[in-house]
Amino acid sequence: MAKGKQEFQLQFKTQIDSENVKAELYFSKSKKTDMYFFNSYRVELPQKESRLFVSRKFHVNGNDRFTLKEAYNLLNGRSVHKNISNVQGNPYTAWFQLDSKTLDIHGNHKMLQFHENYGYDLEKQLQRFPIMEIRDDLNKKRILDSLRRGNRQLVTFFLSSGPEKLYLEALPRFKAVCIYNDQGIRQEFIDDRTKLDQKPSAKKQEQQRQIQIKSNRGGSGRHSL
Repeated sequence: MAKGKQEFQLQFKTQIDSENVKAELYFSKSKKTDMYFFNSYRVELPQKESRLFVSRKFHVNGNDRFTLKEAYNLLNGRSVHKNISNVQGNPYTAWFQLDSKTLDIHGNHKMLQFHENYGYDLEKQLQRFPIMEIRDDLNKKRILDSLRRGNRQLVTFFLSSGPEKLYLEALPRFKAVCIYNDQGIRQEFIDDRTKLDQKPSAKKQEQQRQIQIKSNRGGSGRHSL
């Protein structure tokens, strides 16, 4: 800045979810004053065989505004929910997810957008499963807010064998949620019960709670609820 450069960059390093994250911050000088503005940043994650996205540039203005943690979540293939506005200035909400197949003219992976009219109801999806935390309004709000920020959220499933900790991700593209065990292996659940809010007889309730876990820890898990 003291040298009067029109543009400059700063390097930033941190850890997110025990993983090293690098960011390059881009600044430019105003054409009318001596003020400098933070315009965009590029996030870079460590190379992994299973990782689809390693680096992308994010702007700090317009609808492409994401926090560093949200950018990290997007690069990990997860979806982020944002309040934005259209060209007329009308506000709306949408989910964002990086497109692994399409690049823009700058070499960035394009952003998929799922408008509120797309019909994805995250809360309704959670209600399909016996998640202990969503029984309480405050905890349910905390879980929903975390998933909307693109986090992989730890929750407790109530199974016949007792409580089990599992991880959730929002998946608006397919109007679903992804479920993972503590090893990061995707789990599939089949709900063979009737409505969760029913209160049948003790005998019937016990029959409905015969939940068998058929999870193959070496591959894709399959749980019967």
